Amino acid sequence: MIDHTPTKRRPNADDFVCIAAYADDLSNQDESTPMSPPFASLPSLPAGHRTGQRANQLTGLVVVAALAASIALMFTGCATPVSQPAVDVPAQFAAGTPAEMEPEAAWWETFHDPVLTDLVRRAARENRDVKIAAERLRAARSGVTVSRSFLMPSVSAAGSASDRSSGFGDAVKQNLPDTKSASAGLDVSWEVDLGGRLRAGAAAASADALAAEHGVRGVRLLAISDVASNYFTLVGALRQLDTLRAISAAQDETLRLVKARQRAGLATSFDVERAQTDAESARAQIPPLETVAAVSRHRIAVLIGDQAFNAARIEPWRGDVVVPQAQPGQPATLLQRRPDVLALMAQLDAANARRKQAAAEWFPRLFLDASFGRQNVELNSIGLGAARYTNVAGLLAMPIFNAGRTRALNKVAESGQREALLRAEDGMVRALEDVENSLVALAQQRRRTDALQSAATSAEAALGRAQSLYDRGQIDLLPLLDAQRARLSVSLSANDSSTRMLLDSVQLYKALGGGWQVFEPAANTADQTVKPPSAAGAARPLS
Repeated sequence: MIDHTPTKRRPNADDFVCIAAYADDLSNQDESTPMSPPFASLPSLPAGHRTGQRANQLTGLVVVAALAASIALMFTGCATPVSQPAVDVPAQFAAGTPAEMEPEAAWWETFHDPVLTDLVRRAARENRDVKIAAERLRAARSGVTVSRSFLMPSVSAAGSASDRSSGFGDAVKQNLPDTKSASAGLDVSWEVDLGGRLRAGAAAASADALAAEHGVRGVRLLAISDVASNYFTLVGALRQLDTLRAISAAQDETLRLVKARQRAGLATSFDVERAQTDAESARAQIPPLETVAAVSRHRIAVLIGDQAFNAARIEPWRGDVVVPQAQPGQPATLLQRRPDVLALMAQLDAANARRKQAAAEWFPRLFLDASFGRQNVELNSIGLGAARYTNVAGLLAMPIFNAGRTRALNKVAESGQREALLRAEDGMVRALEDVENSLVALAQQRRRTDALQSAATSAEAALGRAQSLYDRGQIDLLPLLDAQRARLSVSLSANDSSTRMLLDSVQLYKALGGGWQVFEPAANTADQTVKPPSAAGAARPLS
């Protein structure tokens, strides 16, 4: 006989939905629990039947508990952490002077070189790398459409026809009739986004598209800065060639005079050989510079979307190019302007969304499906007529066991989020470093150029005096050759320093991240900025 005496209440076992109580029932069928009194008056069942009944109850309870846990996770899913960079942004650049003005957007125009301006604008429009990046952006935007489409119901048309007949007699066909059927209708299917998985996927795709958009801007910035760098390299090579040809001609004239003095008995063969050595050494420096000029022309032609065999059409402006005084602006605005930093921030947003998408894999998924249409059926050539049909179904599915796949997906998403955060912080720090390095390099190169220009002026004056003294016979050939060598070396160094200063200026503008705004629609330029990163916590709840 069943004992109805209540057992002593055990904490932590009877306070919940009592899977422990069912375990106790299975282990000791004679012990009742707080859940057993409603069934105490039922007659005893065979042991196997009772065990199967309890197993079914246990299975149902596990399913209900899992559903409850998933729903609880769904409501707490908004607590998925969103990572944000935590980088200390200085108020101003250490190597720059305090300035409120931001750098020029169309910075290439500050050099006042019309040829450079035209080449830059052609590169921004026709560069092949820019076009490739634009195609990636187009694909990314199509991916956004695909991701968002999963949030909406799908509607499709369906039609079918069948004809099944046999050669049996009429008696057989009474049980196995010939059938003809035709149907047409609409199928509607929809996954209700209970846990936000689809919304998170759409948000990730949108962030990826924004990163691709900033990628186009970054490629365009690289293209126009490469055009400017190669253009100034070409200008510097041509300047060096002009200097070398002039000095080489002067040294050839010196060689001619030394040979004349040798014939007059005023110079030795040793003097002739030294003069010829210097003249040939100067002439030997011309071919490498011509190579640099040709390569720079070829590169510019490709950058502007042309081909290398048309490079001869590129002829630099022959006016004086002055290095402008760049305004570096504020570090915080730099991070809102650099396309590579903006792309990294968008990639971090995508990683945050994928973290939430992975967390939603724990939640139940609700599928709804409906079919509507008409169907016509014939049995043994007897038409039954057309009739409408409707089929509506729902499916609620949730993960219970998948060998750790869901947990692994969440770990992958978490690692991707951390990687994106580190990349964003690293990109911000490197952007600030690029500007600091460029400011220092440009300032020091400006000092070097001023010193070399002064030295070149002095070397030119010293050569003039040495030439005059040599013509009057007051000095021998060696001091004159030394003066010529000094002028050649200092002049080439001064030209190289001037070119280097132009290149450093381009590098600074490139580090400042400006220029792409000029080729953007006015409405988009104001929208594509991010808030300055805060030094506060690196994570906050996702609402």
